[in-house]
Amino acid sequence: MRIAVIDDEELIRLGLAKIIGRIDPSYQVVGIWSSGREALGHLEEMEADLIITDIRMPQMDGLEMIAELRRRGSTARIAILSGYNDFGYAREALRHGVEDYLLKPVNQDELIRLLVRVAEKVEEEQSRQPFGLESLIELMLGVDAAHIAKPVWQGACDQLDELPLFRNLYTVMLVHSEPECGEERLRGIVADWKREHRILIREGKLAAVILAIRPGDHADTARELALTMLGKLPIATRVRIGTSGVYAGGAQLAQAYGEASAACQHAWYEPDGHPVMVYSTDFAQLQHEKKSLHRLLLNELGPAIAGGDSDRAEAALQRWLGEAQLLRLGWSALESAAVELVRAVDEGLEDQPEPFRKGSVPKPDQYGDYRTYAAELSRTVMDRLQLVKESRHASRAVERIKMYLHEQYKEELDLQRLAEHVHLTPSYLSKLFKGETGETITDFAISVRIHHAKRLLREEHGLKTYEVGERVGYPDPAYFTKVFKRMTGKTPKEYRDSVR
Repeated sequence: MRIAVIDDEELIRLGLAKIIGRIDPSYQVVGIWSSGREALGHLEEMEADLIITDIRMPQMDGLEMIAELRRRGSTARIAILSGYNDFGYAREALRHGVEDYLLKPVNQDELIRLLVRVAEKVEEEQSRQPFGLESLIELMLGVDAAHIAKPVWQGACDQLDELPLFRNLYTVMLVHSEPECGEERLRGIVADWKREHRILIREGKLAAVILAIRPGDHADTARELALTMLGKLPIATRVRIGTSGVYAGGAQLAQAYGEASAACQHAWYEPDGHPVMVYSTDFAQLQHEKKSLHRLLLNELGPAIAGGDSDRAEAALQRWLGEAQLLRLGWSALESAAVELVRAVDEGLEDQPEPFRKGSVPKPDQYGDYRTYAAELSRTVMDRLQLVKESRHASRAVERIKMYLHEQYKEELDLQRLAEHVHLTPSYLSKLFKGETGETITDFAISVRIHHAKRLLREEHGLKTYEVGERVGYPDPAYFTKVFKRMTGKTPKEYRDSVR
């Protein structure tokens, strides 16, 4: 609540402002002035909800200021402050509709009661204030009356019912287009129908058209108008339109929008020859169950991925897409099922190094129809399956390199030859090996050589230490000793002596 304080005594006005700020942080003192004349120049722009003013001030007293405010049309609530217990002043103040008459020094409990009472009145008034028409319709579209304050809901309904469009019969069309057809184009098409209407652009390539239904219209009027709209849109635009039943009254707008949305999403699954749907309880009562999709993941796609059978996995994916089309899930439910699908594939990528990263899942409402969406989802999943295949090949490649290094540890390390051995590029093999094992190929090769050197030092007592070095690929004795000590903390001789 916004509060202004006016008093010619500085200690009183500053002290009062300080007390108000301490009572409740929501009480905001927006102005402090020493006279009525000074305050008048600012009060209108401050839009104060409550003005607390002294009654006797120089230049212009409180009663004169109140009279001028009322003459200017101000509806701010006013409380009078006075050091005089004068019934004449009180009676005059009451004539101006003041909230209270407080004597100085102000009793804090009385002040609190005043502020609470005025705050409740301001809140109630704000809840009844009319919305702008566009904001009002946005509020009502898709809103649940149970989640909005009853006074706000009723006020919004009453305001809509004042308009001929909602006072009489209307239907809601929800237009989904890819690419988006744009508000101006829709407005031009609908204007030719010479009907009361409203157009609102929604998220997800959607536009809502609220359209008047005339007394002489027949049951198929909304469908015919939707088909007319289709005929005037570019051929390259993929359009699906859902229309609601016929309603009257602002209170029914949310239900009408819900029906149009259900019809539009149902039409989205249809081929191009059936782009318009009128809401019907037949498809509204479909069992939107995802259990069959989940079973396909568990029983077919999952095992195929686990077994590395890409052909079987692709066949399972196509069955999943076909089942999803039969179920005609709403976009939100379909997206949720698609996330589960991609997650099932990505489980094959767990703990894999770069570049194997999870991909995004396409959003249904960004595609003109189910066919184009299914193609994109299929491509996404097949790309992920390919990554799973590559990740497994990569894991096998690392194992083959490790085995090769154990077998050929005496040979000089040649990264190019190693990469050719597993049909990968040297740089990719290095990155892959480090990602999967946590160490470089060079470090791994050194650890293998030292492992074999330790074995020879333990078992072949007739070999000189430099001969052990030669056998594991280190012809330079000094370098062999340096590497061995770095890896074990001991020289080859010290190690041999310690294990005898």
